[in-house]
Amino acid sequence: MLSQFAARTVSGKTPPLPFLITLWLLALFFLGIAIAAGIAWWRLRRDAKALPEGEARQGKSGRAGCLMAGAIPAVLFGIFLLDWAIQVS
Repeated sequence: MLSQFAARTVSGKTPPLPFLITLWLLALFFLGIAIAAGIAWWRLRRDAKALPEGEARQGKSGRAGCLMAGAIPAVLFGIFLLDWAIQVS
């Protein structure tokens, strides 16, 4: 069913309103996750710099790297959904 709605957007027909709302909400959701992960990355990196060398510092730096590794695909997918929602609306 979702693929039929997506096909309607490609063919130029106006998709139903619930599909548009869902598309906008998903775009905002993924971009919000990416922004939150970026803020958390920034804070973890700042906190890690204040720690002395050792396992605790490496742990915080590792967690910060994992957050950024997850934020990059989230922002790319969010931008894709946002672009699609703008074109369809």
